[in-house]
Amino acid sequence: MKLPFLAALLLAVTAAFAQQPPDEVWTQFTKGRQGKARHGYQDADGHIRVPAKFGGFTRAQNFRHIIAVSEATIRTSYYLLKNGRQVGRDSVYMFDFTFDCESEGKIRFKSQKHNRVGFFDSQGRVVIPAIYNAATPFHNGLAFGLIGARAECMSGEADTMRCEHPGWVGGRTVLLNERNEIVVDSLPGHKWAGLNPYSLQVNTPTPDTATSLTFRAVNGDRYSFVDYEKEFTQWLYTVFVPAVRTGEANKVAPLCFTELAASARPFNGWPHFERAEFVNKFYEPVLRPKLGALHRGAKNVVVFPESLNSLIFTSPDFQPFRTDCSEHFQEKYPAFVVVVTYQPSPGKPEDDYQNHFGFIRTENGYRLFQVSL
Repeated sequence: MKLPFLAALLLAVTAAFAQQPPDEVWTQFTKGRQGKARHGYQDADGHIRVPAKFGGFTRAQNFRHIIAVSEATIRTSYYLLKNGRQVGRDSVYMFDFTFDCESEGKIRFKSQKHNRVGFFDSQGRVVIPAIYNAATPFHNGLAFGLIGARAECMSGEADTMRCEHPGWVGGRTVLLNERNEIVVDSLPGHKWAGLNPYSLQVNTPTPDTATSLTFRAVNGDRYSFVDYEKEFTQWLYTVFVPAVRTGEANKVAPLCFTELAASARPFNGWPHFERAEFVNKFYEPVLRPKLGALHRGAKNVVVFPESLNSLIFTSPDFQPFRTDCSEHFQEKYPAFVVVVTYQPSPGKPEDDYQNHFGFIRTENGYRLFQVSL
């Protein structure tokens, strides 16, 4: 009589595991206080899948398939798979004292012997060998790689393998696909850095030269990408500024994010406002006179790329703009700050002062999210 019961129990357990989604994302949890904190991973039901034993440089907030970890007690680093397998113990990629994070089923590793970068896939297999001086993560099936460069210590040390600020000189930047095929060779300068990889169009007959850049591929095709800064600048002067000039706050509100932060002199932190409250408080005294007066080409206006501050913007509204390592997902949701410099009135001793207006790209277009006065 016991056999049917055991068989039924076995079937129930098997069914429970079978029902678990194969790509379920595990999330990081933390035990202990700062300085002695240890990180582990749990599933969506709160069941601990990996005990809290990682510290140091372990940054992945979401565990999809493969993560880079650093064990706190034995001081060893490696890549961990969900089945517990460890790979790449001697080749963990680190840049600026941070580990890499999985992107589109791939994660970077580094050959310490040859000082070159390659990629593991989601199962810990080498899919792109370590032949690149440097490489970006994959986005939309594409990554940028640097080939043939010379290592140099930017802080002047002679040993390029042990310098504090390593860098690369020369070489050529290439666009590669997931099969490690060079799609576009010798990209000019740093024009590739601000491109939208998700906007790729191949052989489009009439690319918008006001907002995009086009490159000749190795096979002769023309690859066109939207340039984020060009796109934002056009939106700023053709959509946002005209809306501000209308004198109607309800025209500006939809162009603001759901939550905004504002600071002023003297500095007293970054109070947050819901969109309606922000527009009601700042439209007439700030947005209309200052942003309504912007003109393209003005010498006192400069646009810079901006990074989403993880200490200021912590609400769930901003979570979609972050990677699995909780970094700003700039490749898809870039941010820009418009810096306006004001000269003091003649005869007044005040120094020049600046106002900063931050915008972030969302699924619905660019939105104002930050003001510093």
